[in-house]
Amino acid sequence: MNKDVMNCSEMILNTFSNIEKSTLERNNKFYASWKSVVTKISKYNDKEFGQKLYDHSQIVDLKNGTLLVETDHPGWSQMMQFYTKFILKGLKMYVPEMNITSIVFRVRGSNATLIKVDYEDELKKETARMNKKIQNEESAFQKYEKNDEKNNVQNEELPESIKLMFDSMKESRLTKE
Repeated sequence: MNKDVMNCSEMILNTFSNIEKSTLERNNKFYASWKSVVTKISKYNDKEFGQKLYDHSQIVDLKNGTLLVETDHPGWSQMMQFYTKFILKGLKMYVPEMNITSIVFRVRGSNATLIKVDYEDELKKETARMNKKIQNEESAFQKYEKNDEKNNVQNEELPESIKLMFDSMKESRLTKE
């Protein structure tokens, strides 16, 4: 048989050989716990509410104790946020080894991820960007002022007709004076 061609069983074994059984069991337990906790949510007028929440959401990532959950509509994200404490408490009971401390939600199609960002570095970058923008605007304003000074004639008297118009406007005002 040709060495370049691999049969299906070899392909499956190669694909799953790197996955440890304990990791697979832990993940299965976690997903089962997620379903169990979310489907227990109920409203007084809708017994299937938890199942609807589960059907419209999925777990995307878990990093540093923060669980990222994706929903298919902002309304479902908002509804899930109402039950965050309930879900956290349930997950801590079922899978305490996962050490989940918070849940964040995103809508499917957005690119929100759970990455660690150094706040100080981002602050420095944003400050530098804003300072550059301010300098550009200040230089543009200074150019405008110079052009305005060249075109502006100082101490020029208004024409008599305009003075008369202002005087009539002043007299027509309704004031206590």
